[in-house]
Amino acid sequence: MIRNILLVTYRNLVKNKIYTFINVTGLALGMAAFILITAFVNFEKSFDRIHPDAAHIYRVESQFYRGNNLTDSWPTSTNGYATAMKANLPEIASYARINWSNSERVVKYNNTKYRETHVCFADSNFFSFFAYPLVKGDPLTVLKEVNTMVISQSAAKKYFGNADPVGKFLDITTLSDSYHCMVTGVFKDIPANSTMQFSFLISWATTPKFLKDFWYQHENYTFVKLNPGASALAVEAKFPALAERYKTGPSLKDLKWGIQLVPLTDIHLNPAKPNEVEVKGNRFAVNFLNVIAYIILLIACINYINLATTKSVDRAREVGIRKVSGAHASQLILQFLMESFIINIAALFAAIIPVMGARYGPLHYLYDSNTYGLLFDGALLLKISAVFLGCILISGIYPATVLARLKPIAVLKGRFAFSKSGVLLRRVMVAFQFMASVLLIAGTFAVYRQIVYMSSQSTGVNINQTIVIKTPVNTSNYAQKTNSFKNTLLAFPGVKVVTLSGAVPGKEVGKFLANRRFGAPKSEERTYEMLRVDHDFMQAYNMQLVAGRAFDKSRPADSTGMVLNESAVKQFGFNSPQDAIGKKIWIETLEKRPNEIIGVIKDYHQQSLQQKYTPVILFMDPGLSWIPADYFSVKVSQHNMAQMVNNIKGTWDNNFPESSFDFFFLDDFYNRQYSQETQFGHVFTLFSSLAIFIACIGLFGLTAYSAARRTKEIGVRKVLGASVQNIISLLTWDVVKLILISSLFALPVAYIFINQWLNNYAFRVTLTWWQFVLPVFALISIAVATTFYLTFRAALANPTSSLRNE
Repeated sequence: MIRNILLVTYRNLVKNKIYTFINVTGLALGMAAFILITAFVNFEKSFDRIHPDAAHIYRVESQFYRGNNLTDSWPTSTNGYATAMKANLPEIASYARINWSNSERVVKYNNTKYRETHVCFADSNFFSFFAYPLVKGDPLTVLKEVNTMVISQSAAKKYFGNADPVGKFLDITTLSDSYHCMVTGVFKDIPANSTMQFSFLISWATTPKFLKDFWYQHENYTFVKLNPGASALAVEAKFPALAERYKTGPSLKDLKWGIQLVPLTDIHLNPAKPNEVEVKGNRFAVNFLNVIAYIILLIACINYINLATTKSVDRAREVGIRKVSGAHASQLILQFLMESFIINIAALFAAIIPVMGARYGPLHYLYDSNTYGLLFDGALLLKISAVFLGCILISGIYPATVLARLKPIAVLKGRFAFSKSGVLLRRVMVAFQFMASVLLIAGTFAVYRQIVYMSSQSTGVNINQTIVIKTPVNTSNYAQKTNSFKNTLLAFPGVKVVTLSGAVPGKEVGKFLANRRFGAPKSEERTYEMLRVDHDFMQAYNMQLVAGRAFDKSRPADSTGMVLNESAVKQFGFNSPQDAIGKKIWIETLEKRPNEIIGVIKDYHQQSLQQKYTPVILFMDPGLSWIPADYFSVKVSQHNMAQMVNNIKGTWDNNFPESSFDFFFLDDFYNRQYSQETQFGHVFTLFSSLAIFIACIGLFGLTAYSAARRTKEIGVRKVLGASVQNIISLLTWDVVKLILISSLFALPVAYIFINQWLNNYAFRVTLTWWQFVLPVFALISIAVATTFYLTFRAALANPTSSLRNE
């Protein structure tokens, strides 16, 4: 029997080549899209699940309240949170800390030196708390002693080649400190699906003694494991009372200090917070792509169902003869399920080509070796297998059931016709395809409108023709050498301005102090970002003054003056920028004297338009010398950037031989903030287009069959005087009508989804009516273009021939 079923299946598929091609192509594209999207989604959701007990690990994030109002929420905590929580809260089983403060350091071994991004201090139990595997060293002792460190395999290769790094020393230097550390272990390179990315860890014992359990620098990540049965909410509820015993200093004393325990596996897809070091994912985008994966697959299955049931007119006589010959309904269902199985298995093998080719195409940045590794993950393979079986059942069971129920006598007499319920179901399924298409086209328009909006808006500062150089590490006569370096650059032809600052546009200022108006009680303290600048900074970046003046070299008192942005003026409670000029403010750590406000600048986008304006204070006060200047900004007029960089490097090497030369072009650096949105736009557009294309394939097949079945009707209409235009309108109106009806349901859903996505952006486009009407016209155009050839050919057919054939 199986042999006979396979033989009949083969004959039917070969006989109907176009029908087979449409089904295999649609299903193959649907499966390929599903596999690729699912691999990416699984990768994004796999972050930090490499640790066996990840479900019990939480990050301690700081929250500050004035009354019941949340004033600040940071992902970081102080060094002292962990030890106090372990000593006083029985729910805490263990903790581990990693400090990211000033983690960008120059690492040197003999003549090899590089500026490394994340060189951090970590607790001695770090490698037993987490499951990052060591290839050399004991996880219980590698970070136990003072001036010891552990490095990654890549770092070991980078600095020591093939030699064993254990027992060798590295020099670690920043502007303010330096360490001579012995390598005691080597760990495997951190996997890409880890929120924390680092290559060097220094023992916590190396931290200056007063900072080890200090409660007033929220600059490290604290992770805790809870005892079995312990509640994270209970720990959060107990923390404010605990904090009252430890926050003995004046800073933020009148605020309620709270915490939020964030599950380790949620961190990557949670919205970014200030001072967060990792690259964040986008939960909404990931979940929406996951929905698209199932929509695309469902559209492909609907194509198969529609074509199979429509084709059942041609198969009806075959089924009637089989039933008269004694075939049971179960045998007929098995026959059609076998056809579905063969088409689906062919589609699955065909899907391998675009799946494997994606890593070399326009989406290569998504489907790298890390994502492809998940293609062979057991859970994903099981999911694909379940989806494959589902495709067979969904696309095969309904057509098989419809045909198996046919009454052989009626069929053999030629009285077979679709039931009203069957026709209605097909229309509903086609309407679903159109609804999905309208939703995806509207979403694509919205994504690109937002991307264009963000990239075209003025940042409020001039970032063009700017070379940014990271300042040198600790060196003798630092101030004299940096000043000499700046003056030398100013003498270069083409250099217009050189300025020093603690941050540049595109990078979070990241230095926070709790400040208040002069004369106000400490309960009025709020946090402000503190940006160290020099006299030339505002001129270099063309910052717009709205009141007061910029820093003036001819006014010595300006060295302690402050320039606020408009957001800082509002947060201090001044009535206007003009009202703030000449007023004084208390700056945290400078309690002996207040600082005068000398100017107010217009709010500008220090970071991308996804972020709100934040209160920023520009300062030069020597009393805040512990807040460093980290960047030289060199404004140039000439276009030969390569030659300019070479000239600057030569001057750098003469002045700072102990430091690596690290630079970037500011416009590229700033626009890199939008790379995730741009990538999401590309992905969304590609898979939306793919879904629409698959729907159009099915529409083409349905139209071809519908035109063939209506040959007699078209012939009669032409004989009665119908024009070509009348016939084309007749054949396309059903499609247009379905699109219009589908749009009534799709557009409200599209509005909700688009508005929810746009709410992630502080600065966003305004939704307009045409943004939702245009997708409908676009889909109508696509659908009509898809079916035009078939409808035009049917309209031109000779009515005499069609009536004779009928």
